Amino acid sequence: MKYNRYIFLLFIVFLSSCGIYKFNGGSVPAGADTFSVEYFQVRAALADPNYGQLFTESLKDVLLSQTRLSLVEEEGDIQYQGVVETYQIIAVAAQENESSARNRLTISIKVEFMDTTQEDKDKSFTVSQFEDFLSDENFEDVEESLIEEINTKIIQDIFDKTLGDW
Repeated sequence: MKYNRYIFLLFIVFLSSCGIYKFNGGSVPAGADTFSVEYFQVRAALADPNYGQLFTESLKDVLLSQTRLSLVEEEGDIQYQGVVETYQIIAVAAQENESSARNRLTISIKVEFMDTTQEDKDKSFTVSQFEDFLSDENFEDVEESLIEEINTKIIQDIFDKTLGDW
């Protein structure tokens, strides 16, 4: 029985070391060594003007931690750019007195992805995520935590749509 475990462990090490399978969920093209992320401009009226910088840096951090790629200022082998299109709060759950019990912050980001090593992989898409909060909560008090949750989901969606196709 122990012999089977050792064989299994050796098999796992072989798969991850030869590039057949990556445990971080990413599939980086063989010819790509660098990535760049242009500043994501904010076009959504209600968004904090600093949100674009926060999102851009968060995306860079995830790519650095989940891939073998190195960050360059511009013209990376893998390139990201985009626009924050939507940053809105809407009521989502009505109470008996016709007021809202819950509100929803929704953020949508249009992404342009370019892979200079495989031009047929270039794509443009929009990612949208939301988080709900109680209507009696002050939005300014919960905004930072809502943004963190939404950014985590949006960045994972971007990663999955661009490098996660293993």
